[in-house]
Amino acid sequence: MAGRQLLECLCPRTREALLGLGTVITFGARQNVLRQGEEGHHVLLTLSGLLKVVADTEFGRPVLLSLRGRGDLVGEMSALEGVPRSANVITCTPVRARLIRNAQLREFLDRTPDAWSGVASSLSAHLHWANMRRAEFVTCPAPMRVGRVLAEIVQQYGERTPSGWDLDVSLTQADIASLAGVALATFEKALRVMQRMGLLRRCYRRIVVVDLIGLCRFGEGGWPKPVSVRGL
Repeated sequence: MAGRQLLECLCPRTREALLGLGTVITFGARQNVLRQGEEGHHVLLTLSGLLKVVADTEFGRPVLLSLRGRGDLVGEMSALEGVPRSANVITCTPVRARLIRNAQLREFLDRTPDAWSGVASSLSAHLHWANMRRAEFVTCPAPMRVGRVLAEIVQQYGERTPSGWDLDVSLTQADIASLAGVALATFEKALRVMQRMGLLRRCYRRIVVVDLIGLCRFGEGGWPKPVSVRGL
């Protein structure tokens, strides 16, 4: 989520070389693997699993900024700029990654120009996604934002099952609400609307999307009066 993964931006030869850097490390679910405010001495190249990027705010409430999955480079901003980490990175599921020291990464980028281009392209895509999300906070009604976020998560991380797309990625409703920029109560109301429309089904601690095309249409305002429900 939030743009193209770094490995997608690299040619096969550069991708193979990058995957040879560092050492393989594994984390369990719900581990804080990078901490906001600490000095960053390494980055993580995600091989499998899902992570969430969470920023602590001055008001004491954490905000979920984005998700990172297979092929993403995590912690690169701190490594490249030489500044403390701007957010926490927490595993949603068990994660397998390559831990690459900053000096090793910079040396690799300096001798591999197309790797620099790939990093720039990936960062640009993440920035473009973040800009679009901020614009949506101003222009899109809350239920539409919820629909868009759910559709994006499902398309990137959902599992196709006979009964629909299973959104079992260890994200809480509060996580998804934060990503959509809505209050938890508003998120729950939007879920009830989409459930009544037959777009999704709520199961124990997870969401199953029954109609992904319909959910995408909902996120684009394509259903009749999807955002005029009282209280939203």
